[in-house]
Order: sequence, then C-alpha cells, then structure tokens
Amino acid sequence: MITLFESTWMQMFSTVFRVAAVTILVAASLPCLASDPVAADHRIETPTRNFSLPATDHSIATLSRDPSVKFHVLCFVGTECPLARLYGSRLEKMFVEFAPQGVQFIGINSNIQDSMDELRKYVNEHALTFPVAKDYDRRVALDFGATRTPEVFVIDRSGVIRYRGRIDDQYEPGVKRDRATKHDLRDALQSLVAGEGVVTSSTDAVGCLIALPRGISAISNVTYCNQIARVFQSHCIECHREGEIGPFSLEQYEDAVGWADMSLEVIDQGRMPPWHASDNHAELANARAMPGEDKELIRQWVESGLAYGNPTELPPSVEYVSGWRLPRMPDQILKMSEIPFEVPAGGTVEYQYYVVDPGFKEDKWVHAAQVIPGNASVVHHCIAFTRPPDGADFRDIGLLAAYVPGQVRRGFPEGFAQRVPAGSRIVFQMHYTPTGKTETDLTRIGLVFSDPDEVTHEVFALGGVEQEFEIPPGASNYQVDGDISWFPRDGMLLSVMPHMHLRGKSYRFEIESDGQTETLLEVPRYDFNWQHNYELSTPLMLEKIDRLGFSAIFDNSDQNPFNPDPTEHVTWGDQTWQEMAVTFISVAIPRDAAQLDSDPGDNGGASSASAGDTPSDQQPSEIQRHAASKQAARESKAEEFATRYIERFDANGDGYIASHELPHSVRLFAFWSFDHNGDSQISRDEIKAESLWRLPESP
Repeated sequence: MITLFESTWMQMFSTVFRVAAVTILVAASLPCLASDPVAADHRIETPTRNFSLPATDHSIATLSRDPSVKFHVLCFVGTECPLARLYGSRLEKMFVEFAPQGVQFIGINSNIQDSMDELRKYVNEHALTFPVAKDYDRRVALDFGATRTPEVFVIDRSGVIRYRGRIDDQYEPGVKRDRATKHDLRDALQSLVAGEGVVTSSTDAVGCLIALPRGISAISNVTYCNQIARVFQSHCIECHREGEIGPFSLEQYEDAVGWADMSLEVIDQGRMPPWHASDNHAELANARAMPGEDKELIRQWVESGLAYGNPTELPPSVEYVSGWRLPRMPDQILKMSEIPFEVPAGGTVEYQYYVVDPGFKEDKWVHAAQVIPGNASVVHHCIAFTRPPDGADFRDIGLLAAYVPGQVRRGFPEGFAQRVPAGSRIVFQMHYTPTGKTETDLTRIGLVFSDPDEVTHEVFALGGVEQEFEIPPGASNYQVDGDISWFPRDGMLLSVMPHMHLRGKSYRFEIESDGQTETLLEVPRYDFNWQHNYELSTPLMLEKIDRLGFSAIFDNSDQNPFNPDPTEHVTWGDQTWQEMAVTFISVAIPRDAAQLDSDPGDNGGASSASAGDTPSDQQPSEIQRHAASKQAARESKAEEFATRYIERFDANGDGYIASHELPHSVRLFAFWSFDHNGDSQISRDEIKAESLWRLPESP
C-alpha cells in the first residue's frame, strides 16, 4: 500500500541528505580492505634499521637509544589526508598516555606533495608534542613497507616490528562508525608495556596511498602536460582545488604526482567521480561519469612513471567561478544566522537547522536560487526548504536550493519558476564534516525572482513513498515497490531523486504507457553518501504516461559493509538505522493550466454527470454508485491511517498527539500541517482529514 502521509514532505526532506554513515571527505580517501585483520604471531620477525630525518622543530628524528624507551611508534601521516587529520589529536592523546610507560611516538611524512611548512602547520593545528619528521626521499616508507596515511608501526628495542597497520576500526571504505569497536594500536601497546605478546600483530591500514618512487618508462607517450592535466580539469578540479570541498588539490603537477596512486584507486573502485546512474537509459544532464578512455590514460600515466612532458602542451588554465553562479546578481541574499556556527575538530556533528524569515509580504516566484557555504571545507551539504505559513497548503513545502559538493543545480528554463507563498519561512538544513581542527561557517542563499507576468510554467516537487515493508534479517535483495500516486498529465518531468538509507543497494524508476513499461533511471550501486538529483536532458511530457513507479532494493545482510545490524527486522523510519523507500520528482505545469487545488485524481468530470449528459437513464446511478464506493474506500484508508498514526506516536495514550511526542524532524516541519485548529495537539479527526485530503482517488 502506497501512502504519502505517515511522514510529511518536510520530514522526508529533512532526512534525504542525512549522511550519518560517512562524509564525502572520508569516502574520497578510504581504500578497499580485507574483511578481517590478520591474527598473526605475537611478533613480526622483521628487523628494522635506524634513520635520521629532519623534524619540524629543527631537530633530528631518530630511534632513541635511551634505555628508558622500550618501544617506538612510527606514525606515517599526511597533511591533507582526511583520516590523517582526523587521527592527529587521537595520536597525541595516546602519546601522552603511554609516554610515561616508555613509549616514544615519531610522526613521519613521506608525501612528496607535502612541504615542511605544511607539515609544521599540521603539527601546530593538532598540537602534537611528539617529533614529526619529513621523509624527503621516501626511504623510511620503503624500508618499513608503509603504503598509507595514517599507518602505524610499533618497534621494540631489538628493532622488531611488534604491530603494524591501522589505529582502530572506526573507518572503512565508505563507512564511518560512531565509534571504534576495535582499538588495535592501543591494545597492542597495552599488551607490550604489560610484558605480554600482541594477539593481532598486523591489520590493513586505512587511509590515503603514499606515492612511492617509480621509474619513468621511456616508451610511454602519456604525460601530465599533454593528457592528464586536461582529464583532471574535466573531472576533478571543480572540487579538488584550493578552498573547495575536495580534501586536496589537483591543480598542479606536484599535487597530481603525490595523489596519483590514490586517484587511480578511487577511480578504479568507482568512488570518483561520484556518479551512480547507469548509462543505458534516459540521458541525464548532470551526468558525472568519467569515460573509459580517460580512466585508461590515468592508468597508463601512473604505471609508466608519472611523466611531466612538454609544458607547451599544457591546456589553458580554467577560470573557475567563485561566488554566485546565477543568471544575475541575487535579488535577495539571506544568511542562515547572524552568528557563525562553530564546527568542532572531530566527532559527529548533529544536523543543524536554521529558520529564516525572508519577509515575503506577497507570493514570490523564484527563477533561480543558489546556496553558497561560508566554509566549503566543512559543509558536507546544505538543503534550503520553503516552509509555508501555518494552515497553508502542504504542497507549498518545497526544496528551494541545495549545496552538494561537485554538483551545481541547473537554473530553470526561461519562463519557469517556483512559487513561494507570502509569509513563508526558509529552513536551512546544515550537515557539517569535521576536518581535524575547529572551523566556523556562515552559509548564505541567493534568490533571483521572476516577474509574475513572465512566468509561463510553475515548478514544484512531488513524491512517492512506500512505508509498508519489513526487511527480514540477512536479506540481501529485498525489493520494495512504490508509485508516484498522482502527477499532472499536462505537466513535464524534470528530474528524479531516489532516497534510501544505509541498507539501500540499488534503485529503478520506471514509466508505463499503453501497457508498456520502460526504465527511465537505474542506479545499480546506490550510495547513501551521495544524494544525487538526476536531471533529464530532455523533459518527459506526462500526457501519455499512465504510471510512474519505482523499485528500491535493500541489502540487510552481513555482506553490506554499511549495515548497522544485519540481525534486525528493519521497518520505515527517519533514522539511518531504519529505512526509507522514497522518490522525489520535479515537475512543471503550464501556469494557465488547472492548479493543484482540487483533490488529487479529481478530473472534474464523470462524478457530476446528469441524466441529460448520457445516452442511458441508468448511467448516472452507476456513476454515483461507483463514486460512492470509491469514497468509502478512501474513508476506510484514512481511518486506518489515523489509527496507525495515533498508535505509533501517542505515547501517553490520551488519544491526542502533542508535538513533544513526535520525532524532531516532524515537529520542526510537519506538525503544523496536521494541527488544523491550532490547539498545539493533533486529534484523530485532524489526522483522518489530512489523510483523506491527500489520498488519491482510484480510477
């Protein structure tokens, strides 16, 4: 059974970009791992040799001969690697804890793209008190077999490696747990200082690849100047440049060489560029897929030694637009708050909501809108919604603009605009990603208005929701089917946006016409970390479309690395450990066409026919009986929904739902749409009336 009511529009909008599993920064830099750590002997019989490296404090870092130092921990770090930044303060805390027990930490940077000045800045930002040194020729990384940052090695006084690998298990490719469940480095140190052996002496490191030396092939004709700079300009530098959300820059040769191995890895794994739709269906205007020939060029360049080439073959520099990317300067600019939000150095930052009054005294027609983050390095995404005044049509709730790294929302065609009712508020939903140091942000939105007399088409959002499901434990391909229950036949489809949570596996959107079904969009590898709005290159006219449907596939098995708990029975809910099967679409209708003020599905026709309109005296009574039957069915559905809603949220059993009994997102965005009489509680009759008004009529 398809409903649109258990969660209202803004509840779903408020969770559609919830990214509790992992941030863009971490997802862009994590490698593939073996599924389990290696349960090895108590020691790795690999004797090491000493080294002497220049440290950031102008000293020489080396393995100490002081008899009080029983163990050394070598920590390979990078100044731009997201995980190395997140673990910086964690390493300092462990150093302070274990130093009195004879453990000396040494940080080592083997990245050719990181300068000594950048390394000093990293040390200062994380307040590191142990020595951090520069491995200019990468000899130490080669000697120890280090391949990633962060990666740690614990060495005893005889030079034997007693532990190597990750610091803990909080991060995996595309996965960020709320907290670590295995503390590998800490456990190893605790065992060693206690005179015990290390149970698990080797794990796979998680983080960014170190660019180790390689020879340049004399026969390769692929160079940075001739091919690779163009590939990076086309697919990468929009985000991977100074001041943008990409955790490192790829603008210069030195940067590209240092990140070449990491770039190839995430491209091979399909994590970059971030795009998840299949190429075999409707053409999409905002497609970000990298062509196979460009991937092959990067592979050849890396494998042949990263040749620079002839500088006369470099492409012209691209002048990237900063600031507003609108048809003209905004007619109105709104800040999310008067006070910047402070983003902590680490941890999980809960969603932040800001409600702003734009002061609209009359309806506004928005032709273009853009969100600009105040600090792109910490803003994972921002969604700006319109919330109409209390008692207004719930369909006036809508997505106004969004900031999602690497995607720029295209403006509407000429004459197209979105209506924002007078008295509406604008809600900013902010999701922040810590970078390892305290930051601040003050995001803004810019609005470009249309002259109402020049608007030919109204743009608005519709959606389909399927809430009646329960995913069994261990199910790896559980399918949930749903429909867009009503859409304007005189309109056109502009875009499709699927939404599931952490168990979402794949997605398909279909159209049906004259008994024939066609797949319009397929997402074979759905990724909760990237909430794409798939924009059609050519709008789909809806006049001959009979059905818009979707299928969401879920993986609740232990083979899904994102799965919070494969033993759970999973039902609908707005938390990421629950699930959603939702589709949002953007449609446009001619402004002079019939508006959406009537009940969905009402064609204004047969139910009001009279005897004189039909060739048979019997026809009106048949129509009336059919209409009465349809209305009775709708009444029954609305009654069932009201019962379920009361049972679900009426915590004190008084027959009413108070705002504090609802989830936060519902309280913020949806409570007012049910509270028809404004008495600060929702009655069964109000729920039934709201449900009945939204239910489509059956044919």
